[in-house]
Amino acid sequence: MKAHSSQIRRWYCIAVVLLFAHVLVSESAKAVRESIEVFVPCGMSIPFYAVKAEFEKRTGCNVKLVFDNAVVLLRRIRKGERPDVLITPGELEMNQMVKEGYVDGRSVRTFGTFRLVLVAPRGNRANVTKLEDLAKRQVKTIGIADWELNSVGYYAKCALERAGLWEKVKGKLVKHWHALKAAEFVCKGRVDIGIYYATCPFESGPEKLEEVGVQVQQRPYQIISQIPTHLHPPVRVQAGMLREAKNKKMAMRFISFLLEPHSQKLLSMKGIPNYKDERR
Repeated sequence: MKAHSSQIRRWYCIAVVLLFAHVLVSESAKAVRESIEVFVPCGMSIPFYAVKAEFEKRTGCNVKLVFDNAVVLLRRIRKGERPDVLITPGELEMNQMVKEGYVDGRSVRTFGTFRLVLVAPRGNRANVTKLEDLAKRQVKTIGIADWELNSVGYYAKCALERAGLWEKVKGKLVKHWHALKAAEFVCKGRVDIGIYYATCPFESGPEKLEEVGVQVQQRPYQIISQIPTHLHPPVRVQAGMLREAKNKKMAMRFISFLLEPHSQKLLSMKGIPNYKDERR
């Protein structure tokens, strides 16, 4: 009888140990699953560090942010990298990823916008006050991101075309495939004027400008004026889930989180204005 009771206790202990081990393995596997990787354009570092902290606090999910130029991020995806979520500074990049089959078009949401502005080197040596001034003789060079690769360049080209200025100024354009390098042109006085986003990267990612030698605290640039919004399509800052995302459920939860009132307020405070159009 005693031997039988001892055997029962032994099997009971084994069962408890196995159950405990199963729980540990399950929790460990769950911890591994509950993480996502987000590709973010480098000019949006400040707002996304803030969003990351809030999302991790809410969900317990680890968010790995990968910052790089938007064009570079797309190239990395084409070469085989698979984040869970892609953030783009406009529709141009996101549309390319959807068309090429990398991003699930049904997942794409617009969560912010940017204002397109004229930016001059400090001192405004060409005396530019409005978009039409770009056609004047004193304006020799105009900085712009490559409009075939960057949303900011695409919107700038649209504005110049709709204003009837494209043919008059296209010979003055100094373009670069890397939007940050294009912004560097004006900060270092290499062009007379540039067309960029108002806050990105000047407010939402100033450390990226510093990485290319721009002393942001010295304000080597000045924003001249906003380009009228009727001259270009609405700027839609977007988030989309990769078709091959490892954690699709949490990826969509993160995208939805960007649209919550608290997140919208936080993003706006950190340099990504809210997109007012209800057609998200």
